[in-house]
Amino acid sequence: MNDDLATASELPASAAAQRRAGRRTATESRDAGNAQDAQDAQLSRELAVATLREEAIDSARTMIRVGRLVGVAALIPLPFLGGSQVLMWAVVASLGFALVVGYGVERRIRDRDVPIEPMLLALAISVSPGIFLQALYFGIFSAAQLFPALALYFFCRRERFGMAFAMFLVNALAQAIAAVSIISGAVDDPGLVRPTLAPWVLVTGHLLTQLGFLGAFLLGRGSYRASRDAIAKMQTAGRLAAQREALLHEAREDLERALQIDSAGRFTDHTFGFYRLGHVIGRGGMGEVYEAWHTGTGDVAAVKLLAQRELGNPSSVERFLREVRAVRTLASPHVVRVLAACDERDPIPYFVMERLHGQDLAHHLRSGRLPASGLDELLAQVGSAVEEAWKQGIVHRDLKPQNLYLADTDTRPVWKVLDFGVAALDEHSGTLTQGKVVGTPAYMAPEQARGERVDHRADVYALGAVAYRWLTGRPVVAGRDLHTALYQTVHVMPERPSATGDLHGDLDAVFAIALVKDPRERWASIAELRAALAAAMTGALAPELRARGDDLVVRHPWGAVRH
Repeated sequence: MNDDLATASELPASAAAQRRAGRRTATESRDAGNAQDAQDAQLSRELAVATLREEAIDSARTMIRVGRLVGVAALIPLPFLGGSQVLMWAVVASLGFALVVGYGVERRIRDRDVPIEPMLLALAISVSPGIFLQALYFGIFSAAQLFPALALYFFCRRERFGMAFAMFLVNALAQAIAAVSIISGAVDDPGLVRPTLAPWVLVTGHLLTQLGFLGAFLLGRGSYRASRDAIAKMQTAGRLAAQREALLHEAREDLERALQIDSAGRFTDHTFGFYRLGHVIGRGGMGEVYEAWHTGTGDVAAVKLLAQRELGNPSSVERFLREVRAVRTLASPHVVRVLAACDERDPIPYFVMERLHGQDLAHHLRSGRLPASGLDELLAQVGSAVEEAWKQGIVHRDLKPQNLYLADTDTRPVWKVLDFGVAALDEHSGTLTQGKVVGTPAYMAPEQARGERVDHRADVYALGAVAYRWLTGRPVVAGRDLHTALYQTVHVMPERPSATGDLHGDLDAVFAIALVKDPRERWASIAELRAALAAAMTGALAPELRARGDDLVVRHPWGAVRH
């Protein structure tokens, strides 16, 4: 991954100025932090519910299989037990019905996109008659009452309180009606187990059964809430730790780069073409950038050299020369201007660029949240440069905050796109070079991370990730090591944007389209992305775009993993 910097950074603000700025924004930061914490907690609860839905699918499958085994085992001895023949055949019919429904539900929930609650409701309705009838057949004071209690516990560990309470109420009332009818002598006890005890003892036994049902209901609901809250807390802690680690890792990388610049380099005081090299003002994986002066006119420039260690690698040389070819074909004022370049006879490939002054976007992001209006200006300027490159058959493939530079000019600051070192031309669009990942995972499109052929939509994704980082203050990918970051890029949706701060809900739909894993469903251009963001910030997103984004979120929810 190439982190070359084409320009020098300005000296940072003084410590006193930073303290004054910090005091001015302290109250605002605390208020924003409190709101963000509340939204983080809400998101964690939603993620916990989604996790428990997954658990419900697995536990329903287990319950169906265990119920099938118990049901078949119960059917085998029934003809030999005697008792009420009517109840026996009713039990057989109800168990058979439950087994058929259970088989159908088990097949349906293999598709994880099928809503689980209706399936569980159908399952509950199918097993309830069998549970009640077998209790009547074996006796309302027999051990058969264990099965209603177990069923209650299982079905009460679900998300919907109404469904759980209805299940408890139906079973409790049915048992109460049967018990009162039998104890009072209104009907004969049809059960195999018939206790001949005093009525007050039977009433006490029935009350204990009712307490058991109530306990199963309360235990199931409490277990669900405890699991949900525990998962939510773990997810909150894990997500915040990962995000803080990702931000710290970004800052550490920037610091390491900063410590390497504005010092003498291997080729300081050497002359390349008509330019004499000074101190190093940028270093990256592929090369070094030196401040330089024209030997005749004294004009200041920046010279980028291929790193010494890469000279023996034909692939690296080709990538470097590809950058020269890519940048020289672009006339946009938002691409760093090339003044001169090497020819094939030069032993060390190099090219000469205009010398810029200012800061890259990474610096501005670290300084604090930037205004939304500034994002629109960045997308307008950078978008014009990148879309011009597309017309020339060039995909940048490494758009990120370190490669977007706000250059000071005589009139106003201008955004410049830097570092086309990993750009893909029409005849070179691979993503992996000799086993090395080309690009930066935090801003890399999923198809690029998978090593597939990329087109302009990879750049749309990257600028969508930049916009997400700008507005939320958090990177799309939180994994620190390369393997984790690439896995998250390919399989994991980031946190819902509106849950990270005071952002309009329409932005969720815009980013769902910008960051979708399938490039065919992504915005077709940066202009589309920019227009949608501008509309979403004021809540004016077109209904069809809102529906499009909502559909993507249903298929791959925020924060969820999809393989």
